[in-house]
Amino acid sequence: MAAEKKWLFTLFFAAFISILLFISTIYGSSSSYKPFSTVHRANGYPPAFAYYISGTRGDAERIFRLLLAVYHPRNRYLLHIGTEGSDDERRKLSALVKSVPAIRAFGNVDVIGKPDPTTYMGASNIAAVLRAAAILLKVDGDWDWFITLSALDYPLLTQDGIIPCFMF
Repeated sequence: MAAEKKWLFTLFFAAFISILLFISTIYGSSSSYKPFSTVHRANGYPPAFAYYISGTRGDAERIFRLLLAVYHPRNRYLLHIGTEGSDDERRKLSALVKSVPAIRAFGNVDVIGKPDPTTYMGASNIAAVLRAAAILLKVDGDWDWFITLSALDYPLLTQDGIIPCFMF
C-alpha cells in the first residue's frame, strides 16, 4: 500500500511542477518575450491604419472602450486627453492600456503626455490632428490610412448594426 501512495504522490508532484512550468512560460517576467509580435505589412496584406483617438475631461474610460472596439495588432494608436483633463486621467488611461496583454505584446498604443487643447471646432482641433499625424509618422510610419476618432464616437456600430435602426 505504501508503494501505491508513493507512486501517486510522485505523479501529482510531477503534474504540479509541469503546470507551474507551463504557467511561468505563459506569464514570463521577461518583457522581451513577445510571442505574437510579428505582423506582416506589405502588398497582398490588409492595409494598416493609424488611429488618433481624442477626448476631454472624464473621457478616459470611453477612450479605452473605443480603443478596444477598434483594436487590431496591425494598426497604430495614439490616445489623447485634452488640456481640460488631469494628469491623473492620463495616467489612468495609460494604466488601462498597459493592463491588456495583447496591447503590451504588440506595443502599438501610445498615450500623449503633453496635451493639446481640444475644441471640436476651429484651428486648435486641426492643429491637434496634425500633431498626432506627425507623432504617428515619427513613431511608426508603416501605416496606410489615418483615422481620427473622438471619445464621442463611442459606441461604434457596424453596417449590420445600423441597418435595424432604420427598419420601421
